[in-house]
Amino acid sequence: MGVTFIHAADLHLGSPLRAIAGASEEKREQLAHATQESFRRIIQTAIDRDVDFLTVAGDLYDREARSVRSNEFLVKQFERLEDDDIPAYVVHGNHDPLGSGAEKLAFPDNVHVFGADDVGTVYYPSKGDPEARLLGQSYGSRHVSNKLYYSYTPTDTAMPNIGLLHTGLNPDGNKYAPCSPNDLASKDIDYWALGHIHTPEHIRGANAAYAGIPQGRHSEELGVGGCLLVEADIDEQPKIEFVPTSPIVWRHETVDVTELGDGVQNLTDLEQALEDYTLARTDADVEDLVTHDFPIADTDWEPEGHIVRWTLTGRSDVHEALDDGNEGEATTVLTERLRERLGDLTPFVWTETVRDRVSPALPDRNTLAEQDEVIAELITLTEDRRNDPEAREELRGSGGDLWEWVDDQDREDTPPDRLPLDDDRLDDLIDTALQTAIDELALRRYNVD
Repeated sequence: MGVTFIHAADLHLGSPLRAIAGASEEKREQLAHATQESFRRIIQTAIDRDVDFLTVAGDLYDREARSVRSNEFLVKQFERLEDDDIPAYVVHGNHDPLGSGAEKLAFPDNVHVFGADDVGTVYYPSKGDPEARLLGQSYGSRHVSNKLYYSYTPTDTAMPNIGLLHTGLNPDGNKYAPCSPNDLASKDIDYWALGHIHTPEHIRGANAAYAGIPQGRHSEELGVGGCLLVEADIDEQPKIEFVPTSPIVWRHETVDVTELGDGVQNLTDLEQALEDYTLARTDADVEDLVTHDFPIADTDWEPEGHIVRWTLTGRSDVHEALDDGNEGEATTVLTERLRERLGDLTPFVWTETVRDRVSPALPDRNTLAEQDEVIAELITLTEDRRNDPEAREELRGSGGDLWEWVDDQDREDTPPDRLPLDDDRLDDLIDTALQTAIDELALRRYNVD
């Protein structure tokens, strides 16, 4: 007698995304309504999947003082569920505790809000033979030091028991309903729908999960947000899939400018290289953008845009253009130009900021050899051994069981637990070892990080 439902949490309606400075009116509109759009998609998922019910595990609103517009939006979304005979079960969390505010517009009859005085119990469906029991308790104030989980005690295990709890899952905490995974596992709950933590996470061994925030609001809430599609039954592990819904994806991109090529000499070159880098990753699959290991549901999700914090690293001549001595003026200009250049892509790519961690380029090998006797001697010794047949034979045997010496025509006969080693591959290994040693010596000589 299983049930299928949507687990959502931490909507934080009324909270705008923090990256609208300098954005066009169209993008400001998209960013301002991204949290609402994400929940609208959650409701659509519930309708399309014909789930039994929806659960929301706290923090529907971002502030204790409810936004009337957000309240109105919630009412309309819950009415969409009502039209499809889908009930919703809700607890309030630390951002929207019941004791500090009330809805200006009443929720429709299909929404059950659990009270704050004690753990409440309701049944799905509310009429006829019940198929699931739901237990929940809202926060009455911003901080709850009581161990709420302790009173989640269903009367029997004849049907799936679903617990809605907003908790930091910290047994030593005193603000957010303290408990541990073992505490949750000790209760006869078939699935704990948790809220408060903004990263989706499966609490294995406790039949519990965090759905995470459906739409990240700043650069510390990375990746794709969404909800969880859950199948729960008695005496079985719940089946959980992640459903992506966020229209905007926050990303940190660390780019080693050394890998962009020797042609990157100034800000114009760098701007072009970053555009090429972006275009190569615009069609990234959702699997590349999530920050968790839940299986991903089959959906047609596509983002409206990406907000990117760039961190530039490596060693390059472009260091001089970035480190202009004018208190970050170069990165500010680069940020503005990237916004103009990438902002009209579909999906758009909005540069939040550019962080410069680029170091000066090292001299080339010949220059280093002229300036440093040790490096010059290292190059000479390496070339001598490279050209010495006996030394090459010795090097062939120094790879142990990893390499198998082969002629070109015998590469396909290499054992599956070995790598083929021929003259060309051996020369590549010698070159790599030499360059690594030169780089280390050069770093010490020039005393740069």
